[in-house]
Amino acid sequence: MKIKSLSAVFLLCLALFAPTTECAAAEVEPPILSVSGSGTVRSVPDQAAITLGVVTRGSTAAEAQQENAAKASAVKDALIALGIEETDIKTEEYRFNPEYSREKNERNVIVGYTASNIIRVKVRDVAIVGDVVDAALASGANTVHSLDFSIRDTEGLRKKALENAVKDARSKADAIAHALGVSIVGVRHVTENTGMFQSRGNNGMMMAKSMDMAEATPIEAGDMSLTADVHIDFVLSR
Repeated sequence: MKIKSLSAVFLLCLALFAPTTECAAAEVEPPILSVSGSGTVRSVPDQAAITLGVVTRGSTAAEAQQENAAKASAVKDALIALGIEETDIKTEEYRFNPEYSREKNERNVIVGYTASNIIRVKVRDVAIVGDVVDAALASGANTVHSLDFSIRDTEGLRKKALENAVKDARSKADAIAHALGVSIVGVRHVTENTGMFQSRGNNGMMMAKSMDMAEATPIEAGDMSLTADVHIDFVLSR
């Protein structure tokens, strides 16, 4: 009697805890295909930032300062005449320094003064960038520190780059799945990495051209690119 009871209990435990064929099959993970995709978009810059310098020297502090102020004001007027908004012209840095003699026995003797006014100009029409540079140099600026092109609205371009990246990943996945004789039935996981439109510029120092040069400065904006990358885990049929 006891043996029959023990056997019944043992069979009951097997029924409760042993996995059925259906449960075991359900626990098997579907095959996953991991694919990376990349998408790039290109666009022409629609704005620029130019950093100009007005550097003056004088034997006295007042002479250097007054000449610098007059030239900086003339540069500002010339830019406004080209259609640049006054709010798009700002002084980024102003320096005023004494100059000392280089003679060995006169190292502490002041021989003059230098005033430097660094002006940053935002140009909302890239077609006139060359005109802006020429007008600034003609009216008193004597250095161009940097010229950077950029794009105002990049959100739509970023979305397009992501769309292209996803299409690239799906195209690769379809080709692999077809070769394996299976099909894509879902998506398990997606990660993305989108770059930024980096301003493209020329940060070299350009000295003012001779005023007897009649030709305008040719400056081409070119184009800029943005790349997006995605990594997708596709679920495959068995």
